[in-house]
Amino acid sequence: MTSNGKILVIGSGFAGFWAALAAKRFAGDRVDVTLLSPEPVLQIRPRLYEARPETLGVDLLPLLAKVAVDFARGEAAGLDPEAKTVRLAHGAQLSYDRLIVATGSRMRRPPVPGAETSYSVDTQAEAIAFDTRLAEIALKGTVPTIAVVGAGFTGIELVLELRDRLLFHGGTEAAERARIVLIDRADVVGPELGPGPRPVIEEALGEARVELRLGAQISELSANRVSFADGSSLAVDAVALATGMAAAPFAAQLPGERDHLGRILVAASLRAPEAPEIFVAGDAAAADTGDGHRALQSCQHAGQLGRVAGENAARDLLGEACLPYKQLRYLTCLDLGRSGAVVTQGWDRRIDKTGAEAKAMKRFINTQLIYPPIDGSAETLLDGSSTDTMDRAGRLKEQAA
Repeated sequence: MTSNGKILVIGSGFAGFWAALAAKRFAGDRVDVTLLSPEPVLQIRPRLYEARPETLGVDLLPLLAKVAVDFARGEAAGLDPEAKTVRLAHGAQLSYDRLIVATGSRMRRPPVPGAETSYSVDTQAEAIAFDTRLAEIALKGTVPTIAVVGAGFTGIELVLELRDRLLFHGGTEAAERARIVLIDRADVVGPELGPGPRPVIEEALGEARVELRLGAQISELSANRVSFADGSSLAVDAVALATGMAAAPFAAQLPGERDHLGRILVAASLRAPEAPEIFVAGDAAAADTGDGHRALQSCQHAGQLGRVAGENAARDLLGEACLPYKQLRYLTCLDLGRSGAVVTQGWDRRIDKTGAEAKAMKRFINTQLIYPPIDGSAETLLDGSSTDTMDRAGRLKEQAA
């Protein structure tokens, strides 16, 4: 069968992977689908606060081969929407008839001297580097001080895992006696999570003996010190940043209006309004979820954004009407370490589950729900790219505990 055109997907994260599969599911052999990424790996980014980060990547080559999606190795560096080409960092070019930009997000390091010296868990490589440092600290035989900068979702999950991370590396004394400090310029923990789950979060931080330094302005960072604008400082054995995300730099290549995170404001179809052959998904897209709320830079929204963008790119290329992106179900599941977890429902984050019950749901999400069916058939993989998958996933989440 002769191909009706080419769909190029940039990015191998949750949005990019599911976009490629959704495009192939809808178009079949009528369209050639290629996934472009520096490495054929799906980083399980929501779990990078955990131990053993070296295990938190999925090899995509066997999965893509099952469904006849091609893989191109390279980093997208430039875009020419008129010529419909993407330039790679090593100089080659790839052409497309429809493009899906799913280039994800990157952590925003604070604009202070020395920020580049701090660890993070933003990528698998960075999480492995931090884990290596934790192993060194655990085995030193001294009482360490570890600081986490950023008391949002990732910072809370990371700081509440640190004692068990040190214990995992054999540092029994270090794990129980460590001074762990959570720093934020906000006056409260989890400011973006709202007041609903905050008492549960604060109780967990207290039980874990996490020292809070809130309303703090950092003036300088180094490998062994955090300096504050008020002249005080904190000697540390390691600093990890969890300072929020913004769209990865490639999104700046797209024409069109952006939000404060650098995401492209897309139409309901996820089309880039000023580049009609381009669809945007995942953390690069500022999309309305269908009820006036904007999708978050999260795995929860990225997968469905990818599915809709992928199917719509294929629909558009084949001359069929696009679907509107909708994702009305929203929940938050925050890991609280030894204190379990907290699950909230809705955008006002009403507490639904806490403790062990919530932890069971979090474990189900982290170890099963967010993974592609690695041992599944081609049919199973393609079925997972259906745009109604997230409704089923929502029901599974509710049943998990």
